[in-house]
This record gives sequence, structure tokens and C-alpha cells, in this order.
Amino acid sequence: MAELDNYLSVKQVAYILKVHHLTVRRYIKEGKLKAVKVGGNVRIKESQLAEISKDFSPSPFRRFRKIQSTLKVFSEYDPILRLMGRGASISV
Repeated sequence: MAELDNYLSVKQVAYILKVHHLTVRRYIKEGKLKAVKVGGNVRIKESQLAEISKDFSPSPFRRFRKIQSTLKVFSEYDPILRLMGRGASISV
């Protein structure tokens, strides 16, 4: 007898992989993840999710590396500190 597979929605897969649901849709479009349309809704087989999750290991600090590289130290010559007006005076 054939084994029945559970089908998951895009949002459920996104929650399991800890990514945004649009990322899951991009994986489907790129062919990294196979999906089927059932009644107008996109569904992913649970077995397919198990295959992709073996290769998938998102870095929890991926976002923070980008932020740290763009951090800037303000000096007294920055335009934001030279604003004049109501509530915009900052003493350096």
C-alpha cells in the first residue's frame, strides 16, 4: 500500500525553516523546493521538506553581520547633529 504524504502550506514551511514565506516561494520558483497546486493553494510534501532541510542551515546571525558592517560613528561634523530648530538641538 502506498504511503500517504502530508502536504504543508507555504506559511507552515516558512515557519519550520525559519524563513519568510516569500523566501519559500522563491525556493519553489528556483526549483530548490518542489510544490503542487491543490485547489488554488500551493502545497509542499512533507517528504520534500525533509530533503531540503538536510541541506538548509540558516545562520541566525546572518542579519547582524550586515548591520555591523554598516554601523557608523557620529562626529560633531555630521549633518544630523547640525540641525537647528525646535527639539533638534543636541549638545556634543
